[in-house]
Amino acid sequence: MRRIVLALVGSLVALALAAPSHASLNPCSAAKKKCVAKKASALLKCHFKDEKPPGLTPAALATCLQKAQDKFDGGANPAKGCFAKLEAKFPGQCLTINDTSLLEGKVDAFVASVVCALDPGSIFCPIPTPTPTCPAAPPPTPTPTSTPTGCQSNGSFCSVGSQCCSLICMGGMCQTPTCTDGVKNGNETGVDCGGGTCPQCPVGQGCLAASDCVINSICQAGQCSCAPGRSDCNGLPSDGCEINVTNDPSNCSACGNVCVLPNATESCVASQCMVGSCDPGFANCNGMTADGCEVNTTSDNSNCGFCGLVCPGVQNCIGSICQ
Repeated sequence: MRRIVLALVGSLVALALAAPSHASLNPCSAAKKKCVAKKASALLKCHFKDEKPPGLTPAALATCLQKAQDKFDGGANPAKGCFAKLEAKFPGQCLTINDTSLLEGKVDAFVASVVCALDPGSIFCPIPTPTPTCPAAPPPTPTPTSTPTGCQSNGSFCSVGSQCCSLICMGGMCQTPTCTDGVKNGNETGVDCGGGTCPQCPVGQGCLAASDCVINSICQAGQCSCAPGRSDCNGLPSDGCEINVTNDPSNCSACGNVCVLPNATESCVASQCMVGSCDPGFANCNGMTADGCEVNTTSDNSNCGFCGLVCPGVQNCIGSICQ
């Protein structure tokens, strides 16, 4: 939890340092930043108290957090909240208005997200849904590559391949192994591949080491497989597992899974579709990925020009400007 203290204090210090640059131009917004810092600090103290032995009971911790919220949100009388009082103190001077509940909720969410990021075991953090695991598939049965007992050498007469040391009988004679005979023989680890003398094996063929397998694949349980984060999307043996599904927006987490988000340039980060950048005139104000950049900041009275800028009074947002 001491890491949480350092993380939040760093954020609050940065916020406090940012306030003076706008204080002379907009004392309301500068004061609102102080409300944010004080409320976050008060919530943090409750979590820190819970870390001191013997700790707080869940009920006591909840009570402490509620008191901290009431002190800055006004409790039963919202008009006495820190943000609400500033709007009353600076009528018509705040950059944004009627956003008290939004600001209060964002501070609560900010503290909770940092606490859960550094202390996932907190009772206030959601319990992650376990990923079901499937039993490991049994390793493939290797094809025998040993020389048949009592086999015939190359050039000897034969009727079937099993009579030959090379396992190849063509034209009634045992033939020398090649990388194109369609039989796993000689030094090959797969059919016509691997072993250092034939081309590297594609995904699904046998192997003894990673060098037996094509690029971007590994040797696992005697079989060439795609390396973690890679997939063979075009099915061509020559380029192996050619796609990195952890960062390809056209194949994000799986082949063919294209990231499509409204009003945004998509990106794929750690196999998850994300908003890379918003189209001009749009913004991702709710922070959610699923609906992309959902707000048109050129005409939205609650997000005029950028997220959170509410046009005062009867003004409307036209061309990203309140007028």
